[in-house]
Amino acid sequence: MCGVMCGLAVAIMLCGSVIPCATFCAPAIGGLLLMPVAIECGMRMAWVCYGAIGLLTLLLAPDKEMAAIFVFFFGYYPLLKAYLQRIHSRVLRVLLKAIVFNGSVLAMYTVLLYLFPIQYLVEEFAQIAGWMILVLLLLGNLCFWIYDAALVNIVQLYVIKLQAKLRHML
Repeated sequence: MCGVMCGLAVAIMLCGSVIPCATFCAPAIGGLLLMPVAIECGMRMAWVCYGAIGLLTLLLAPDKEMAAIFVFFFGYYPLLKAYLQRIHSRVLRVLLKAIVFNGSVLAMYTVLLYLFPIQYLVEEFAQIAGWMILVLLLLGNLCFWIYDAALVNIVQLYVIKLQAKLRHML
């Protein structure tokens, strides 16, 4: 199962390189594919799959921004969320999630703009006004909270509808 999900995630990431609007969608879907692995095979195998998908995507995908989005956030967040959900204090849990998301985004774009500069990305950020970058970050936060809520529903859907069918096939 781990190999199939890894292969499927890498295939989705490679297809996402071809479709310009999939820069953010493909990594999000790739991260979702790690959830059945975590449920069926355990968190250790899910983390191994995350590493394999991240490495293969960085090596094979032409869109390095998309690969970085997977490595820096969408790949590990569904797994990290399982640990964050164990925190009893809702305020602390929300604060930690916000710190993880915003820290990941800032770290990723710092790496992509300054450490390993991607020319088209540097030019794109040079043309954007400073206030517009803040608006994009706020919109990214909105999308993150929607994604965070969707993860709960997707896990429930998997457990209720798909888990028994998948186990029957295996």
